[in-house]
Amino acid sequence: MEFVNLPLVFLVGCALIALLAMKNGYSWYLFFFAIAVPAPLLLLALPYVLGVETASLTSVRLGAALLMPLAGLLLALRGKR
Repeated sequence: MEFVNLPLVFLVGCALIALLAMKNGYSWYLFFFAIAVPAPLLLLALPYVLGVETASLTSVRLGAALLMPLAGLLLALRGKR
């Protein structure tokens, strides 16, 4: 099995969501930075908020990493009024 560069996959996913937002009338670059920048900061804050043992669980880290892109996807699908 080959190695997958997960940060690159994350950024490509954020870019695809930003392009979808652009199609629905949002500013793509603001949308991209709004969903891509907070996720690493949230991952860095997890050990301080939840404790080291809980923050090291894969499900917790995956959920935290996908929280902002999921929220961005829901906003991008909504469309601008």
